[in-house]
Amino acid sequence: MEREGTSRRSILGLGALGLGALAGAIGLGGAVERLQSGQPLLGARGAKLVLHGSDWHLIGADLKRGQLPVRGDRVSVHGLLSAIAGGSPSGQFHATQIHLDAPFAHGSQAGAVMEMHNFNLADGTLVGMGTAAPGAGGVFTILGGSGRYLGATGSYVAEQNPVETGGDGSARFTLTLIMREGQHGGS
Repeated sequence: MEREGTSRRSILGLGALGLGALAGAIGLGGAVERLQSGQPLLGARGAKLVLHGSDWHLIGADLKRGQLPVRGDRVSVHGLLSAIAGGSPSGQFHATQIHLDAPFAHGSQAGAVMEMHNFNLADGTLVGMGTAAPGAGGVFTILGGSGRYLGATGSYVAEQNPVETGGDGSARFTLTLIMREGQHGGS
């Protein structure tokens, strides 16, 4: 017959569950760190592609230069892309952003920005989507592509600095492309 209260077995079980959750969180944190540093999570089929942005602008119907978007605002972002920072443009970038409420966050993180990205490159197009904290970079998902990037999936880290929000008009995207069999991505 079991005594009332907490048994030693249930305490050990909770401890093991807590250690497992901690290990999972550490593993997930390591995965995010690898993505943010540009290291692919998958090996042989993953190809790294770095794109540099210039002439980066954020446009909103009612925004004045220097005014930051607020919750509920819908804005567009555009700029030029090149394979080398400061190099000749080899593509264009277009995006839509919707500034949302995030009731589970507080302070400067109370809002979130949902973004849909379109990379128009000389050898094909990539489409990505994700969320980021306002004014911060984020990790995004590659939804697909065309041309050389047909069937591409993966993820990327986006750092954007539009002139209108006080940035220097630059951007950097570190993509980890996962290509379908028979397809080749990369730079």
